[in-house]
Amino acid sequence: MESHSAHSWKRLTKAIVAVVVVAAVTVGVWWLWPKPLDTSHTKVEISASSKFTDAQLDDLVQASYRANAGMKNCSVDKVKYDERQSEKIVDMEIDSYDEGHGSALGRAVREHGRSGAAVLFVDMTCQEHVDDEDHVEWYMLLPQDDGTKTWVLQDWGNG
Repeated sequence: MESHSAHSWKRLTKAIVAVVVVAAVTVGVWWLWPKPLDTSHTKVEISASSKFTDAQLDDLVQASYRANAGMKNCSVDKVKYDERQSEKIVDMEIDSYDEGHGSALGRAVREHGRSGAAVLFVDMTCQEHVDDEDHVEWYMLLPQDDGTKTWVLQDWGNG
């Protein structure tokens, strides 16, 4: 026959094991559960611009966050707009489109003019490696039906 003390130890051991299992499952679910895109520590670098207002460039950064919202378990480390570098890429995309290589930004620039074209550089870190953690995004500031202008993602690629 089992002593009262041994029986108490078995119950205590079972309780401890149950608590440890519940804690492990809770931590595992928390760790594996997809977390939304983290922009809380993003470094934003915006060059002086002759094309866009500060408010438009702020909207561009927010448009990038919206475009990347589906990137779960990722954080945006840096967002950079450099007008000189952006204009060089816009020129290359126009040339590529004109040569028949199918550039989405080149097509948009030909349709709407280059004054609304911007290239944004985005550095991300993800819990699981993805091919486009460091990438370039091509946007156009396009008129909407209500007369406002909104940044519209045209294309993106590895940077």
